[in-house]
Amino acid sequence: MAAPALAPVAAVAGLEAAGAIASRLAPAAIERAPLQFVERDPHLRVGDNWAARAGRRAHKWLENTIESKPEWEYEPKVPRAGGRPLKPDVGTPPRNPLKTGKRYYLELKPNTPTGRAAGARAVKRYEGATRGKARVIYYDPKGFI
Repeated sequence: MAAPALAPVAAVAGLEAAGAIASRLAPAAIERAPLQFVERDPHLRVGDNWAARAGRRAHKWLENTIESKPEWEYEPKVPRAGGRPLKPDVGTPPRNPLKTGKRYYLELKPNTPTGRAAGARAVKRYEGATRGKARVIYYDPKGFI
């Protein structure tokens, strides 16, 4: 007869024991580093997020690639009337021997909707300033995370 009367007390004691065991194990779990996602990193400065870091890595890769090519130039200064000089990402060597000053310019942008729109705007600016050809090189941002 005593067992049914003590059942509620045993249930409460069991729950308290589970809480006591969990509180003893919690500090060990808290000391372990939590799972961190690159996309969720706190912004160290304004505009410094995972996409900006991927863009800097992609531009560094492009700079290292261009250094090995003769007569190619990374971020050449292109003069324009009525403003600061433009800085496309790459200047190619002249293709026509008769027009030694005529170069093509390349701009590196991520293959995202905003990157494609920014690339189109940059090409317009470069073609307007140089009266030459410019094009966009797209990269996959996931490859540089």
